[in-house]
Amino acid sequence: MGLARSDASADKLKQQGVESVRGEISDTQGLTDVVKGVDGVIHTVFDSSSLDWTAANAGDVAAVNAMIAGLRGTGKPFIYTSGTGVLGNTGEIVYDEDTPIVPSELPAVKALQQRLGTEKAVLEAAGVSGIVLRPPNVYGRGDGRAVFWMIREAAKKLGAVPYAIGSEDNRWAYVHVDDLADLFVLALDQAPAGELFHTGAQSGLRTQDIATALSRGMRLGGKTIALEMPELEAAIGFPFVAEYWASNSQSSSEKARRVLGWTPRHLDLLGEIGQPSR
Repeated sequence: MGLARSDASADKLKQQGVESVRGEISDTQGLTDVVKGVDGVIHTVFDSSSLDWTAANAGDVAAVNAMIAGLRGTGKPFIYTSGTGVLGNTGEIVYDEDTPIVPSELPAVKALQQRLGTEKAVLEAAGVSGIVLRPPNVYGRGDGRAVFWMIREAAKKLGAVPYAIGSEDNRWAYVHVDDLADLFVLALDQAPAGELFHTGAQSGLRTQDIATALSRGMRLGGKTIALEMPELEAAIGFPFVAEYWASNSQSSSEKARRVLGWTPRHLDLLGEIGQPSR
């Protein structure tokens, strides 16, 4: 069963043979009621459309609390989707689930780190099998309106894929959406209560190499352009995203592979995004 917030979404679920229930993530009583009739919950929604991250986080907390209330006492699994953005700029460190997280004063990271409190609430929820997944950047099947989409939109205007001056050798982790979907299923079936998992299929990918591959995939001939931060922010249109793209975000998924037997299949990000789209 999937929560559909529009008729179009309900139709997509139906085409996949999935039963839908119409509702909104902001309808907390509705969420509590609907999860009482399910065997487990995978929560992937985080509504940041307003770009007001404090409000988005408050809405997320309310939704999570509502669903936990509906599951409390059942011991059923509740999987919360966070993200490795909470780690901040990882520098040369490849973070695992036990690496201490340093509170950040950077606006983008500070906003994301509000989610650490939600993670803690899920992992410690009484009477519920709380599990947290932290995906890095997700790609594949159109990329949605995520970081790659925003960078591509900027590249269309510039004629080259932009990145921040000095960030050429920064490093990133990525996961294909299909591999992430496989991991959600494994976590739902096998993950012990109270466990946190990083979900990057690849880590250590250079910003310059990613930018070049994106450029090739856009038929821009591998052209990239290094910009000062104000220029990058203007090109992307979202200072939050520009700040993120100028950082490092490395993480290890060794725990997910070891504990859950996860074996990601998409291990060539550069090759996949470098293929020209039709």
